[in-house]
Amino acid sequence: MTRQLLILVIIAAASVLSAFLPVEYFVSDAFRPPPNKVLTPEGIATVAYTPIWLYFWRIEVVYITLLFAAIVATFFVKPNPRTRWTLAMLSIAAAFFHYLALLFTSSPPGYGISLYPLVYTISIKNVTQYYLDIGQILMIYAAYNVYMAKRLS
Repeated sequence: MTRQLLILVIIAAASVLSAFLPVEYFVSDAFRPPPNKVLTPEGIATVAYTPIWLYFWRIEVVYITLLFAAIVATFFVKPNPRTRWTLAMLSIAAAFFHYLALLFTSSPPGYGISLYPLVYTISIKNVTQYYLDIGQILMIYAAYNVYMAKRLS
């Protein structure tokens, strides 16, 4: 029980720490405008503060990076249930923060965003953009890893 609590505390601390790290500068060196935009019924609006979606997006980027590192690490170890559970938990955590970031991209939260199987749309005025929903793909991957973990046990 204390081991699970310790793991939960480490994960929570990593999430809080990564929310305040400027990971957007590590992802790409391309020039980008400041991330102080939100989607509103009138269109894209600039806000005077750091929007909440940016914190969730940073956590998502850290978890996806950890997930990719864990996937690469599986090339060098024999698959076992612990490895599969780790991949599943990282996938679920990344998907969770993906949807929080997506929810708070707009003001009011969730405005103009629609979820469909494997895609989501963002509608601004009369324009709709389609995006591949990485959250759903991560959840499918998590289900696969849970299945494999139970099969290996």
